[in-house]
Amino acid sequence: MGGSEGCTHLELAAIFAAFVAVTALFSFISFGAGASGGGPAAGAGIYPVLAANESNLALSGEITGSLLAPEPASTCIDTLTFRITHTGEGEAIDLFRVTVTVMAGDYLKILARSEDALPGPGMWTVISPPGSDAFLSAGEGCTIRLHLDRPVPTGGDLTIRVRPEGCRPCTITGPVRVSAAGADPLFSAKN
Repeated sequence: MGGSEGCTHLELAAIFAAFVAVTALFSFISFGAGASGGGPAAGAGIYPVLAANESNLALSGEITGSLLAPEPASTCIDTLTFRITHTGEGEAIDLFRVTVTVMAGDYLKILARSEDALPGPGMWTVISPPGSDAFLSAGEGCTIRLHLDRPVPTGGDLTIRVRPEGCRPCTITGPVRVSAAGADPLFSAKN
């Protein structure tokens, strides 16, 4: 009985090795056939996540931050305001389908979109010019306002990613001009 178990394990190992060899060979042949065609495979543009366009958004101006919570404004912020502009020549960007992610130190959050001009904690909103809709055409700009669900240090690394659907994100970093607590008139009107 001891000999038959050894043969069984040896046979299974041989079958597994053969499977790995055939799979690897098939993969190399498939990649080689795709590379020799000289172009992308048919249907490569079907999935926009895999074939995302360049970002058509850019920061215009500076990032300002302030603190709504009762702490010294010089050490932490929980609200951010900045302006972005559509720099591309392509289609208008649907602002309802934009994703905003904030990273600062140990803080990482995908913020929810708010319809209010004064977003709640963990939310963001678009302040569009009067009479405009939710689409940002080439050359147009809008103001984005974020309200984090907890304060983050002002001196830390801050990265904001604004990602329109089907495009690469616009990565916003840089110094944040800190305003005094309650200096933002829209936020102070809320409190």
